Amino acid sequence: MLRLLLSYLTFPGIIAHEFAHAWACRILGVHVEQVCYLRFGNPMGYVLHERPASAFQHILVATAPFFVSSLLALTASFTACLFSRSQLPPETREIFSVLTMWLSFSMALHSFPSSGDANALWDDVLSPDVCFTAKTLLVPVVGLLRLSQLGSRCYVDILFAMAMVGVPPAMLLVVTGA
Repeated sequence: MLRLLLSYLTFPGIIAHEFAHAWACRILGVHVEQVCYLRFGNPMGYVLHERPASAFQHILVATAPFFVSSLLALTASFTACLFSRSQLPPETREIFSVLTMWLSFSMALHSFPSSGDANALWDDVLSPDVCFTAKTLLVPVVGLLRLSQLGSRCYVDILFAMAMVGVPPAMLLVVTGA
């Protein structure tokens, strides 16, 4: 119940997660059949697409949220730092800083690939149509995705999100010496 509430509070991260899947599909030429960026229910968002032409493409589509959402989270956190140091009125500065930190946390929290992503890759491992070489590439990736899901059960995703929010301010302090 706590996880569900956290997901509703961090809905921009779900939208970013699904956007990353859809974007990767479009960049790689994988036909997207349906996209739902956000809904009430389980899953809270999804992208239905055709089977990618190669295992490498499938890995890129499945893991795109990690890279895209992490980049967006770092960008939002850095933007929060800029707002906090801006010449805006204090109330405006605080509101924008808090909002961009919330966006950063939201995106980082939902950056880990889902169990559906791992299941789709595992289906390729089990498929007789996928060659042995591709399967040897897929198995460790599925293992890493399953490990990240296990980490999420131990709140590693929350710690990751907190780190993504905290890294840009820490870097700014080191660089500026302030």
